[in-house]
Amino acid sequence: MSVRNYNHGKFFSPVQVYMGYVFLAAGIFCAYYSLSILILIIPGAFIAFTTNGTIIDIENKRIKTYTMHFGFFRTGDWIALSKFTRFNIQRATRRYTTYSRGSVRLDTNLTDINLLLINRNGSKKVIINRYSSFEEAQKEKEDLTTIIFSGQQNDNSDSVI
Repeated sequence: MSVRNYNHGKFFSPVQVYMGYVFLAAGIFCAYYSLSILILIIPGAFIAFTTNGTIIDIENKRIKTYTMHFGFFRTGDWIALSKFTRFNIQRATRRYTTYSRGSVRLDTNLTDINLLLINRNGSKKVIINRYSSFEEAQKEKEDLTTIIFSGQQNDNSDSVI
């Protein structure tokens, strides 16, 4: 079976992931003193290891966006690739805001180039993968266009940033 798996990264913000690791470490360390503190391990592992991604099943012509809980359990629905007609490349900025105990605001901006798969009227969008440069996204777009839309009439729109 020909399957491509694209991992988009962590589900939670970097500060929340750090907090998850702290919960996990505190739960393991304090388990020596009291087994009831093991309750910290479950939310810590959930926050620290939950990720997002996309799977493309080329043979069966379907795509699945998923959330991998605890780093093991994938949840998501399969969608037929025939519902999608084109690709688009967009710049996306994610902003994470954190406040210190002294109410000092810390903003973290992460800018990525997203490769999107879009249906005919633009109402359904699926992020295929995130890239650091436009050239990487363009190369993957050309590769996937030949694989996914072979034998179909495709209307690949121009890439926009």
